[in-house]
Parts: sequence; structure tokens; C-alpha cells
Amino acid sequence: MKNVVKKTAALSTAALLLVCSAFADSPKSNSKKHMHSDKFAERPAHTDRNYVPAENSVLGDWILRENDKIVKAEFDRDGTMEITWKQGFTSEIEWKGTWTATDSEITFTVRSKETETWTNGTKRETREAVNAVWKIKYKLSGDTLTLTSSDLPKEVANGTVYNRDY
Repeated sequence: MKNVVKKTAALSTAALLLVCSAFADSPKSNSKKHMHSDKFAERPAHTDRNYVPAENSVLGDWILRENDKIVKAEFDRDGTMEITWKQGFTSEIEWKGTWTATDSEITFTVRSKETETWTNGTKRETREAVNAVWKIKYKLSGDTLTLTSSDLPKEVANGTVYNRDY
């Protein structure tokens, strides 16, 4: 009888500990930041410094505004690139792909082209796969980026001077 009571007490204690541990807080420390938070890639800035793109870097967003046309070139740190052309409120073309650069030339490997047009309130979208490489000469001077290339499509070929878009 003593053994039955001991075994019952031991099983009851084990069951109680198991149930309590399921509802207890994790024993992990909260001192480390979680790797998948929205602040994952951020580094704290020194109080006396501001972070801006490097003087010789095309990274970031560049924009060209002319009359009723806007062209935006986006060079992302992960190697992706987009060029968007907008004509008023009626047409938009976006080329997407990847980019690399030397100190004077950007190589834009275009993977897709998306076209949106609006006629009488109706939107029409087309997407197409593209396999093209555009060689684009560039010159960077402060917040001004000059692009020249015979590879650029007619929509963006005439506009060559872009300003950094903060």
C-alpha cells in the first residue's frame, strides 16, 4: 500500500509539473533582440552622426520631373533595380531587374516589364517577361545623377538628369 501511495504521489507531482511548465513563461532571456523583428537590420546611430548614402553611391531613389512626365530609378542595396515612367495619370511603365555597377557604368539586367494604362476610367495591365541587359553610363555629382545609354527605351531615353529623392 505504501508503494502505491508513493507512486501515485510521484505521478501526481510529475503531472502537476508538466501542466505548470506548459503555462510558464519561456526560460529564454529577453536581453537579446529577436532576429525577425522589424528592427532586424537596423544599427543604432551615433548621436553625433547622420546616415546618408555615400557621396559616390548610386544607391537610393532618383527622380526626373519634366512637364507631364516623371521617371524614377530605384537602386536597392539588395541588388534589385526598378525604373518607372509615368505620363500624367494615363500611362505607367515599370521595368524590374537587378543591377551592378562600376565607377562609370551600370549594368541593368531587366527581367520584367509592367504596363498600366487608364482610358475612360478603365485600367488595363500587361506584364511580360524580359531578358535584356542595358549598359548605362553614369556620372554622379552630389545629388545629381546623369544617365546616358542607347539601350534605354524611348520613354526614358531623353531624360538624363536625375535628382536624389529623399
